[in-house]
Amino acid sequence: MSDVLALFRIQKLELVIIDRTKRIKAINAQLEDDAALQAAQAVVDAAREAYENAAKQANELGTQIASVSDKRSESEARLYSGINNNPRELADMNREVEALARRKSSLEDELRRLAADRDTLLQRAEEAEAELAELQEQRQQENQALIGDRDALSGEVRAMLAQRKEGIQEIPPELFQRYNSMRSAKSNRPVAELRDGACTICGIEQNSSVLSAMYRTDAIVTCQNCGRILIRL
Repeated sequence: MSDVLALFRIQKLELVIIDRTKRIKAINAQLEDDAALQAAQAVVDAAREAYENAAKQANELGTQIASVSDKRSESEARLYSGINNNPRELADMNREVEALARRKSSLEDELRRLAADRDTLLQRAEEAEAELAELQEQRQQENQALIGDRDALSGEVRAMLAQRKEGIQEIPPELFQRYNSMRSAKSNRPVAELRDGACTICGIEQNSSVLSAMYRTDAIVTCQNCGRILIRL
């Protein structure tokens, strides 16, 4: 096998390794991307906070109603005890009882409205939690598949790196050094196939001297346009 052919095979192998490595990096990025889960969790947190605030207000309102109810009972007890016969004081106590009754009724109306809001907010929180749980389960299944793909790709890369290491031994060091020095500038494709008299990467037809050198010698021949090492398969 010619040195250039061995080099060309190394290039093909490296291109596959690069492709697999990019895929592994993309999978790792997917595994680390929890933006959707964070957004769903934020919805749950906001819904839970809104429900808890409404529940707290309802409890506080219930406490107020109980306090007003106790005061009304005390006022009614004094009004109907018969101890006080002063008409003016009795009238004042009666007005106080009526005011407390109105206050209790108003608070109870507010509590009914707040309780309805609280129940609605609880339902929203439970729905948000159910959506989050579904998303977490879906993400877990997706992650398992991604991890499986990543592990398989990693195994392939390790095997190909071992092949590359063995293949490099067949290439003269000076030629491989030249190849490596060209990789960055040639987008990891320093070797190009010559097909129908043209470089398959830049597409330029080669002149007669290049073609003659390709057919006559085993010397390293480069594309007259892009400078890549040419190989005829």
